[in-house]
Amino acid sequence: MSGTDTTGDMYFSADGGVYDASGTMIGTYETDDAGRVDLVTTDTDGDGVLDTSVADTDHDGSFETGIVDTDADGYYDTMVLDTDGDGDYDTAAVDTDRDGQADTTAHDPAGF
Repeated sequence: MSGTDTTGDMYFSADGGVYDASGTMIGTYETDDAGRVDLVTTDTDGDGVLDTSVADTDHDGSFETGIVDTDADGYYDTMVLDTDGDGDYDTAAVDTDRDGQADTTAHDPAGF
């Protein structure tokens, strides 16, 4: 593999846009008053439906929530949370039947 392979790389621009390696805008981000990124949303397949969203809900510089919609139906398929603020996701919810409701949840205080 070449050292210049940028597949999967994302870049944040000053205009609040998230761009892929080819320069295509694939999402947006927001910052808090201190300039830290606290929300990132992406639509990597360009279908107009958000694929991922991560949020720093307590504005401490660490993302506490991650949401993924892998099938572009507008409902999350997987959600991960850091409920104790230690920087590790410790709770997960999975929607296997695509109805917008968690079918499986897991919690591990040590993190995943």
